[in-house]
Amino acid sequence: MVSYIIQIISASLGSVGFALLFNLRKDKIPYITVGAALGYCIYLALMHYTASILISNMAAAMFCTALAEIYARWRKAPTTLFLMSHIMPLVPGGSLFYTMRSMVQQDQAAFASYGMDTILAAAGIAVGILAATSARYIIQSYQQNFSH
Repeated sequence: MVSYIIQIISASLGSVGFALLFNLRKDKIPYITVGAALGYCIYLALMHYTASILISNMAAAMFCTALAEIYARWRKAPTTLFLMSHIMPLVPGGSLFYTMRSMVQQDQAAFASYGMDTILAAAGIAVGILAATSARYIIQSYQQNFSH
């Protein structure tokens, strides 16, 4: 349990770092912190219960994208600013590093294992963002069609 709390705090602080790197205004930092923490909580919970990298990353990315869309409308800022900072903790940097290290060391078994984890994590993030963004456009389209 303590390790989960440390990971969530680290994910939040890392997202704040990326928000500052993107020159996001300081009044939006609390939203970045909350979004990253909640998204990473979803990732950790699903990894604990499903042990599926694809599903965990996909669900967390869907949540982060939906939350970024809400924050963007509410705070009148581009969705991308919130989304990129929310998604950063999910990026499989460690897995990618071990994939490349295994390739350089010509350890084909480890390369295949880490490579598959990296691809599944990246695919989960991409599909999650795509699904949430598509859902928003569909909902927005229905709202516009029925409001006339």
